[in-house]
Amino acid sequence: MKETVSTRFHVQIPDHRWFEENIGCENACPVNTRAPQYISAIAHEDDDRAFEINREDNLFPAILGRICVHPCEEKCRRGLLIDSPISICSLKRASADHKTSSPPCEKSIIKRGKRIAIIGAGPSGLSAANDLARMGYAVTIFESFSIAGGMLNVGIPPYRLPREVVEQAIEEVKRLGIEIMTKTPVGKEINLESLRKEYDAVYIAAGAHMAEKLGIPGEDLQSVIHGVTFMRRVNLKEDLRIGSKVAVVGGGNTAMDAARSSFRLGAKEVFILYRRTREEMPVDPRELDQVEEEGIRVHYLTQPIRVLSKDGVAVSGVRCIRNRSGEPERDGRRRPIPVEGSEFDIDIDLLIPAVSQSPDISFLPEEIGLEISKWDRLAVNPETSETNVPGIFAGGDFVTGPRDVIRVIADGRKAALSIHQYLSGETYEKRPPRFTPVPEVRIDPDLEKIPRQRVETIPVEERRSFEKEVELGLSKEAARSEAKRCLQCHLFTIFDRKKCILCGGCVDICPKFCLRMARLDEIEGDESLTALIRTLYGVSLEEVERLNLTTAMIKDETRCIHCGLCAKRCPTGAITMEEYHRESALY
Repeated sequence: MKETVSTRFHVQIPDHRWFEENIGCENACPVNTRAPQYISAIAHEDDDRAFEINREDNLFPAILGRICVHPCEEKCRRGLLIDSPISICSLKRASADHKTSSPPCEKSIIKRGKRIAIIGAGPSGLSAANDLARMGYAVTIFESFSIAGGMLNVGIPPYRLPREVVEQAIEEVKRLGIEIMTKTPVGKEINLESLRKEYDAVYIAAGAHMAEKLGIPGEDLQSVIHGVTFMRRVNLKEDLRIGSKVAVVGGGNTAMDAARSSFRLGAKEVFILYRRTREEMPVDPRELDQVEEEGIRVHYLTQPIRVLSKDGVAVSGVRCIRNRSGEPERDGRRRPIPVEGSEFDIDIDLLIPAVSQSPDISFLPEEIGLEISKWDRLAVNPETSETNVPGIFAGGDFVTGPRDVIRVIADGRKAALSIHQYLSGETYEKRPPRFTPVPEVRIDPDLEKIPRQRVETIPVEERRSFEKEVELGLSKEAARSEAKRCLQCHLFTIFDRKKCILCGGCVDICPKFCLRMARLDEIEGDESLTALIRTLYGVSLEEVERLNLTTAMIKDETRCIHCGLCAKRCPTGAITMEEYHRESALY
């Protein structure tokens, strides 16, 4: 309900889409993680249940609780109405940190007798494998690196994502009977055509491991190592000499990881060159704070224009130019415009360009006839992950270029359902949307006063270790306090008009003035309102208004904190608090 200038109220009749959109955090998550439910479980000291919900929805809570970009928090009602969002990502990690038992063993899985090949053991390949195995398919993953995990192991450093956390997640997937063949690149002894013949379907999730170049003079000199290559060599513990002064180009996660890793590898000075402003950097502000804490200097509105060398072989410096901010571009960030005459040089021993990555499609044989887009990427149906060749599917960074892990996982899960439908001819059974009554809503009486809990970090002097995790996570007590800040947006007030006696008790007790009794001549709406009135009374809205047949109970959902006081106050039980469950797949 929204109040208009003319004091008429615009009313929307809720449907399933409306309920989903009003659980902002869940709706913003690419895999629709049931954040309110697991947060509620933490608040009520049931960490095992919180972990179980996470594991079912996003597969890798211990991983995502450390590295997710948490689009959910941008839509958190608490942040929009009161103060700051719930620390949803940190609570995800807390569910994994504080659980007391391992995930329950899978129920007996009926084998379907069909085999799936997956190229790439990164998060997209692993998530697709997980779901396909739970649906009864035999899955084999082919991985070119010596370890599974993709960018989780070869891209992200262990001080942000400990290796034992990744290994545990991979082991949980392997428990389903999935075979992972490492050191097995596709394109040599094994090729895509042979996989098509041997397997019933193929999912390509090979990631984006090729570095994009800056395109400036001197980029091919020694001691220029692109970010994705640098992080791979560092994470695989290859021999690497970096010198004392390092410059990193870029403003994304790979750039931050390269800079912070250089600090840990012993560089005395580390610089980041970023062509836009601090506010336009795509990284989490918390990570940028840690970058600055570690003494890494960021040159904003600065971009390199030439790599310098004294001997024509090794890097001796980088020439840069200052930028100014121009008009906003399509993504909302302002276009950087070089300022003529502002060039300056920085002495360095190593340059790490980390501006972007792209997939390597060279192993795709031309004779199969796969369609390649104008961006040199495999073309797929965005709704189903299907390529133009029957039985071959693709997703994750291999199709889109580098994205965050949660969206890559969503791709894998989508592909798994599409592969199942392709092989079986049937849509996988789903739980329909539904409501379940909540006998009692329990909230902290000081809910609005509880501050957001801070995630502690280790001291800067301890951060020279490459293996030591920087963020400590939330303690059990801090997690409980943080979870109690949640407004429980998955709980809705459901009105039974047949029981309502129009006493106004609910209106009087509402602490946020969400509820109002209004005459029908005070409300307006679309055709759904008109249809509802005709269904209830057999006449048009105008006729109901003329005859003064009824009063409407209307609610402003944007103000509601889901406290349940209206339901407690109602003398006839006309108002109940009920939990909404969106449609979900059954495995």
